[in-house]
Amino acid sequence: MKSYHKITLFSFLFFLLLGGGFLFSQSPCNPNGIHPFCTDENPYGITYNSGTTGDASGFFGTSSRSCLYSMPAPAYYYMRISSPGDILIFIRQVSSGGIERDVDFACWEPFQAPNQATFVQKLCSGQYSLDDNSSGSHRPTDGYHDPNNPSTWGGYPNGNVVDCSYSASGTEWCYIPNAQVGEFYLLLLTNYSRQPATITFTQQSGSAATDCSLLAVISYNGPLCEGETIMFSCDNYQPGATYSWSGPNNWTSNLQNPVIQNATVNMSGTYHFQMVYQGETVNESIEVVINPPPTISISPASPSVCNNDTITLTASGAQTYLWSTSETTSSITVAPEGTTTYRVLGTSAEGCTATASVTVKVGTTNTYVLPDEVCSGTRITVSPYIPSVSYVWDTGESSHSIVPTVTTPTQYVVTITDTNGCVVKDSLMVYPMPVADFIPDAYYKEMENGEALIQFIDLSQGALHWHWTFGDEGAPGNVSYEQSPFYIYTYLGFYKITQIVSTDHNCADTTFKRVEIKNPFEFYIPSAFTPYRENGLNDVFAPKGMGISETDYLMVIYNKFGQEIFRTTEVLGGWNGKLKNGDVAPLDVYVYCIRLLNMNNEEKVFYGTVTLIR
Repeated sequence: MKSYHKITLFSFLFFLLLGGGFLFSQSPCNPNGIHPFCTDENPYGITYNSGTTGDASGFFGTSSRSCLYSMPAPAYYYMRISSPGDILIFIRQVSSGGIERDVDFACWEPFQAPNQATFVQKLCSGQYSLDDNSSGSHRPTDGYHDPNNPSTWGGYPNGNVVDCSYSASGTEWCYIPNAQVGEFYLLLLTNYSRQPATITFTQQSGSAATDCSLLAVISYNGPLCEGETIMFSCDNYQPGATYSWSGPNNWTSNLQNPVIQNATVNMSGTYHFQMVYQGETVNESIEVVINPPPTISISPASPSVCNNDTITLTASGAQTYLWSTSETTSSITVAPEGTTTYRVLGTSAEGCTATASVTVKVGTTNTYVLPDEVCSGTRITVSPYIPSVSYVWDTGESSHSIVPTVTTPTQYVVTITDTNGCVVKDSLMVYPMPVADFIPDAYYKEMENGEALIQFIDLSQGALHWHWTFGDEGAPGNVSYEQSPFYIYTYLGFYKITQIVSTDHNCADTTFKRVEIKNPFEFYIPSAFTPYRENGLNDVFAPKGMGISETDYLMVIYNKFGQEIFRTTEVLGGWNGKLKNGDVAPLDVYVYCIRLLNMNNEEKVFYGTVTLIR
């Protein structure tokens, strides 16, 4: 741990107030948190700034990494190799006044990525590991390394830590042996002073070269395939600068590094970029290529073979192929033991992929369809029907369509033989039908206290499930799933009761019956009365009853000559035996006619005789 570098609180706050616009991010995954570099040449005038605040513990999850005991004011840079070999990079960190500032570093390698946007994406999504291995600080005198003598490399590479050093100096050397074209390398640089400074990278020796095209003002992660994400990059970040992008389909953005998801072919074309900073305007353009996926087809499209036969499947539409059988040729020959689906992944010359699949059916040159199960009495039809094909059922029937009738679950098997001698068998289950039947405990029921309860007794056969409706539409409880339910009716009328019975295999039968709900009706007419006694006992001829309407009631009494001697419309009104003149009628037999309506509005007429006695 270095103890001889100090920074005062005052100077630190002073820098935050005056130079905060140049602060470097503490994580490579933050906006402008990481930048590319190349050695020596700097064709785009890029300034490599030092970090000035925080530390790298938030990114690494620890306060130290590899040989670095601390990681103050981190700056993250990366490079890509353009020519192979070893390379020794001289790193120098200086202030604006030319004063060297203590710089330490750790370098990790190698990482594979098709472009720099993908490299940063994989780094920040955790797809790359950054080992914590350490062989101590490695800072040889004048950076001396012998490419042929690994003992001069300071114990590195160690894991994927390619080099690491800490010292009080403002210079370091990073040595990378056997670098290969296209490899990415990550450098973590620290600034112990936390003062503003810039960094230079100089190639001191080695045959490898770094790729300065990464420093272009703008770039994108292409060419791409449809469905991928376009990631534009502007690596010339300046505080206070404004950025604007435009492209095909009227696309615009004012972000420094915009992203377009789910790219399509019509997004290909020229994209324009403008950066305005301190009155200066930079205009650039870039060609974006979005390639379509290949259209993969497999022939034959509907293959079928007989048992033990082989068939050749041929894919087309791509440059390379990978089958589900692991074969990589465009054509494969297979001998499936049963119906099998084969898949192929095709890759175009541009690296775009698509898949196709085909199912090879075994046993017949055609596809035949049967239901999995049916109910007894249901017609079974093998589809399609081909006159030249033989259909033979295990029942002996030889038709493509039969109507099975069973009383127990029965499997039916059909053997289909085509003209090529290919044989396929298929089967299905036939389940017996239940028989719906029930009886109500009464087909006619009178209301009692406003209710009429009817019990429905199940007489079905072979049923496991019952569904009843009682014809009382809209009433709660009009549906029941009990085997023998009852229902309470509260209104008069005729009701249709429906019973649907079914099995676990959805075989069902339906029946229905009707019941009638009526009001109760009783009517009693006496045959004699004794008005002469006047003792209050049987001295009035009066019918008795219930369920009689209060309207349209008439009782008429006639003598033996057919003459009307009494009439009343009072419901259940009585005749006291007197004539219209007030005299008591003589002892005799009299005829009555009573007409009334019951509570169901039905007319009833009663004729008879009554005897007037003493």
